Amino acid sequence: MFVIDTSSIIHAWKRDYPPDSFPTLWTRVEGSIGAGEIIAPDEVHLELQRGGDDIYEWAKEQSGFFVEPDDEAQEVVRRIVDDWPDFVPDESHDGVWADPYVIALAYVKKATVVTGENLVPPEARRPKMPNICQKLDVLWVRLLDLIRAKKWSF
Repeated sequence: MFVIDTSSIIHAWKRDYPPDSFPTLWTRVEGSIGAGEIIAPDEVHLELQRGGDDIYEWAKEQSGFFVEPDDEAQEVVRRIVDDWPDFVPDESHDGVWADPYVIALAYVKKATVVTGENLVPPEARRPKMPNICQKLDVLWVRLLDLIRAKKWSF
């Protein structure tokens, strides 16, 4: 199972694998969502909603894609925020921040995080998702790694 972050979806859709050039990829992603193999927390849905664009329209049509965090995931989010305060952004104009929910959902489901972020060195001002995943023993990959793990070719 994979838990995907907002930026992976946006970057894939707009930059790396746009649906007009890679329709088969998106058909396969939809199939994996339908099979419960790719999920995202509700907070990713809220972040996509900000854009109100075709990505949001596509995402909201994917049945079973968005998962409400249960009490266990909420506890992991609390732990992430408490244990790594520098991970918390300085501000969020609408109060939505999906990153700890992505990691927490993956932690609880024993899944792999899909992110476009990179590890940063320990002395970096703010850790990134891969750093927190590493600390919690949560596997993380890029979207291309998910494509390879699923053995999709185009």
